[in-house]
Amino acid sequence: MVVKDAASIDQSQVTQIGGVGEQFESKISRGINFNFMMLDAAAEPEFASIFGQDSYPFIAVLNPAKRKRFTLHEGEISGEAMEKTLDKILGGDARFKNIKGNKLPEL
Repeated sequence: MVVKDAASIDQSQVTQIGGVGEQFESKISRGINFNFMMLDAAAEPEFASIFGQDSYPFIAVLNPAKRKRFTLHEGEISGEAMEKTLDKILGGDARFKNIKGNKLPEL
């Protein structure tokens, strides 16, 4: 989740997404592991800029593997909507965008 600054965090959204994180925890060692984090765009503008968004808050799903890429969550920021996005990724239906230069900025 990318927020404009630390003062603009909506705690109810954080709680809902945390619940989704527990629900999607991999039960086997070979499964996909999701890690949930929050990025303060005011403190890390270079990192936040890789997603190409200027309206906050938004959720980006980042794959930092060999080919660095991301997809953006569409719709409202809620636990139910986030579940649909993660199901879309697990089902192979999500469209990922490659990060230019295949390099992530330092945090």
